[in-house]
Amino acid sequence: MSFDKINPDHYKSFSVETIDMMVSIWGVDRVADYCEITAFKYKMRIGSKPGESVDDDLNKYKWYISKARELRESVKVDMFP
Repeated sequence: MSFDKINPDHYKSFSVETIDMMVSIWGVDRVADYCEITAFKYKMRIGSKPGESVDDDLNKYKWYISKARELRESVKVDMFP
């Protein structure tokens, strides 16, 4: 089994995943903001950090953008069902 560089097991070693704990503590909006900011960081450094491949950084960027979208979608309310 290979090491997941994007969302490694050490973030899932508690009964609740770390990102979900963050939502419980700081709320969906702040964690979604965090994810978007972190995605931006990975996008800006793609291929520049020693030991991190372009693919690793790109995959991390995609994971954080996807998580931000997922969080934002989770709080949308259909006003006209």
